[in-house]
Amino acid sequence: MKTIEYGFAESRFGELIVARTTAGICNLQFVTTTLQAALDELYLCWGHDACITENHEMARDVVQSIFEKQQSNISLDLCGTAFQLKVWKALQQIPFGKTVSYCDVAHTIGQPTAIRAVASAIARNPVAIVIPCHRVVHSNGSTGQYHWGAQLKKRLIQWEHDALATAKNHTAHDLL
Repeated sequence: MKTIEYGFAESRFGELIVARTTAGICNLQFVTTTLQAALDELYLCWGHDACITENHEMARDVVQSIFEKQQSNISLDLCGTAFQLKVWKALQQIPFGKTVSYCDVAHTIGQPTAIRAVASAIARNPVAIVIPCHRVVHSNGSTGQYHWGAQLKKRLIQWEHDALATAKNHTAHDLL
């Protein structure tokens, strides 16, 4: 039986539920309805074979490492099909502040005709931000849908672009 710690933490983009096993983060979702609904979803995915305990400090630490320290080397404990895992791994290779198309992801995993299947796997991403599904857009450049809302997806993309621009400005200033 797996042991899972979960907690809620506030981010610059709203409340998140974070869950982790001893192997890594297994669930990180924006809370779009109620805290109880987010917790119910966690139990739906993991509760049948896990001991789930509360740890809000862990959640705050994870959220801080993602948004304030912008760490991307966070350990994950994912549960999905082989295809989903392949797609999610490809998403983790998309650089901070960059976007790619669903078609690009399909090509990256060596299945260029599987664009709809790629989109479906992306929609089932259990770990927001760390598996950056928000960085995948339509070929025409439109942002498209997002599990937690199209507006949030636009805000995340903009935040990353702004963070990169700020970093470039600081680097250029340091060279002067």
